[in-house]
Amino acid sequence: MLELNISLLVLISVFVISNGSLVVDMAKSRTFDQDLYNRVLDSEECEKQMIFLKSNDTRLYGRFLDTGMRTPRSLSKMNSVDLGDYHACLEIVETRVDMNIQGKYCFLQIPLDQNLKLPFPEEEFFGYGIISEAQIINWAFAVGNRNNLIRSEAGDATSQGSLSVAICIPKVCTSQEFTNRHFNLSAVGFKFEEQFCRLPNDKPWVPVDYVTIAIFSFIALLTLLGTLYDVIHTFVLKTDKNSTNIYIRMFSIYTNSRRLVTFVPNPNALDCLDGVRSLSMLWIILGHSYSMPNFNLNLIDGLQWVNSVSAVWIFTALFAVDTFFFMAGVLLVYTSVGKMSGTKFLKNLHVFYLNRLLRMFPLLAALILLEASVFHRMVDGPYWVAVARNAERCRTYWWTTLLHVQNYVNPSDLCIGHSWYIAIDIQLHIVSPLVLFWIIGNNKKAAWSALITAFLTIFVACTLWNALREMPGGSTIDNFDMDFYMKNFYYNTLTRGSPFFVGMIVGYVIYIYKGTEIKLNKYFVLISWTIALGLIAVCFYTSYLDRQPARGNQDWFRQRTSVMRVIWSIGLGWIIFACAKGYGGPINWFLSLSLWKIPARISYAMYLYHYPIMSVVAGMQLSPQYFSQGAKIYDFMAITVISLWVSYAVTVVIDAPFSSIIKMVLGGGQSKRRMSTEKVADSSNLGTSTGNVGTLLESYTNRRRPILENNHLGVQKNKHVNINKDQGRNLS
Repeated sequence: MLELNISLLVLISVFVISNGSLVVDMAKSRTFDQDLYNRVLDSEECEKQMIFLKSNDTRLYGRFLDTGMRTPRSLSKMNSVDLGDYHACLEIVETRVDMNIQGKYCFLQIPLDQNLKLPFPEEEFFGYGIISEAQIINWAFAVGNRNNLIRSEAGDATSQGSLSVAICIPKVCTSQEFTNRHFNLSAVGFKFEEQFCRLPNDKPWVPVDYVTIAIFSFIALLTLLGTLYDVIHTFVLKTDKNSTNIYIRMFSIYTNSRRLVTFVPNPNALDCLDGVRSLSMLWIILGHSYSMPNFNLNLIDGLQWVNSVSAVWIFTALFAVDTFFFMAGVLLVYTSVGKMSGTKFLKNLHVFYLNRLLRMFPLLAALILLEASVFHRMVDGPYWVAVARNAERCRTYWWTTLLHVQNYVNPSDLCIGHSWYIAIDIQLHIVSPLVLFWIIGNNKKAAWSALITAFLTIFVACTLWNALREMPGGSTIDNFDMDFYMKNFYYNTLTRGSPFFVGMIVGYVIYIYKGTEIKLNKYFVLISWTIALGLIAVCFYTSYLDRQPARGNQDWFRQRTSVMRVIWSIGLGWIIFACAKGYGGPINWFLSLSLWKIPARISYAMYLYHYPIMSVVAGMQLSPQYFSQGAKIYDFMAITVISLWVSYAVTVVIDAPFSSIIKMVLGGGQSKRRMSTEKVADSSNLGTSTGNVGTLLESYTNRRRPILENNHLGVQKNKHVNINKDQGRNLS
């Protein structure tokens, strides 16, 4: 216990030192240098440069106009954005006479509801003195208003809508000064709002940047030294690995890569979960690829596609997240039951919690640092404010993400937008001992009572919550506060926890028949497969109905949000059970293919890092893109490949070493013998968000036994590790 307390003290100290500097006051947490923008402004110099450009250097003046404002193309397709030429604008750096003329990129929002006062008599313009530019825009949108996809009237759309355009101006000018001197727009009552301006080198260095450089430089140094040490001793000196220093080798890319691709076959392993996990992860990436924050030239075509049958397979990807909640429940029970008594479990409850929290920590903390610093500085683009806004959130709310309370404390300003899942996963594991205590022993009656009670409690509570809060039915939310919906339903542990408890039930059923062959009537198997696939098909069908304009009884759709996730989990539960007990047929063969093992091992890293990569790519977008399914599939394939490589890198460089350290701290066996240390490091579950909980708790308990008894039980303990080493993981 003293060793654990000392180790925890060290880990907490490292946590405070490495993250305390991230607490930056909002006034100082500047993603862009606002002081720089104010310092360069000079009205007199602006007027001087504008007169010079218009009178003496029309070529340079033309460069400003060429890289600046355009009327958005495809207005009839509902595109309302023109991004100009960002990089060409900022590349304007010229010296003329005694003037230093540099380009500044500004993004303007122009309301569609404009009352323009014409500067000539009303009889000269069809008898009208005032016209509304919105009438022109209304006509353009009316052309594209097909199949009643735009539900509001044209007048309503223009009164609330706007155009977003970019202009390139001399850095000493404001956008208002430039437009007045160039177009004299104020004379006709033209209104616009400046959203932001950008200048070269406008990203100031803040403390988090230096902290990030220091931490990643230290990790890189350890990785370099560990890899060199390992390669030299393995290939040059050909030293026996048992005689090398494991504490250095655990940072070796070579050793960690070998561990990542090494698999130990075992008949009790749930191999089909590797396929389910990998396919669900790919499904999530695919869904996010379609929802990347891009500007589209043909937005109306995208709206048409959203309501079509061909979009069902994308929007049903929402259930992929519930699949991971379900698998978390399955693995929690399957890898824990039978390892110890309920009393012993309660005595070591702190190990259970620490294992879960610490296994999540390395990759999550690394991503927070990357989001707060590296991603913001590595590249740039015309609408980089989206990336910068996320960097600001991470600099301010990093602590809520590491404490896994971001879905309740600051749900509107998530540091990592998709980290709500990790928070819910942790919160479900926090309450799980209330059920796990009863099923971890040998009393099946108590176990079933706890499982059924827990499931019914959260299911009924979720249903009542949706009814009392009058939550909208599903994905299409009309005239509803999206922020309210996300806070009260989408990020809510109560409304998302049902699949987790269904998974616990399925995990217990699989455990009961673990290692035994069961005989099922072929007609029973056929009917069960039909029902399971039918339940999954119902989820697809209701997802399609939910996206249609006329959805009928809203009460039914409100309850559907509670029921469908349970239905999905039940259908998936039979698939997992059938595959585990030999009734999966070709489905089990496909899900158990070896090609799924590596993506499954790094699925946690893929989940964390794929969306920030998408955000960076979207921030670099130079112009609105044409929406098509082919283009989105291409985006999906590109992001998947990049995410695979990035996930591999962070797994072997960050997750693997810290995973070994955590096992050493919580396992405790390595302090007795050097050989035990080697085993702990080499058997670490790479790329996982949770190790084998039951084996870990058992190992921590056995550390108090005599050394001779540990040696006697060593074979059996290693057997437990091999059985579940590839199963004790969850995406998060």
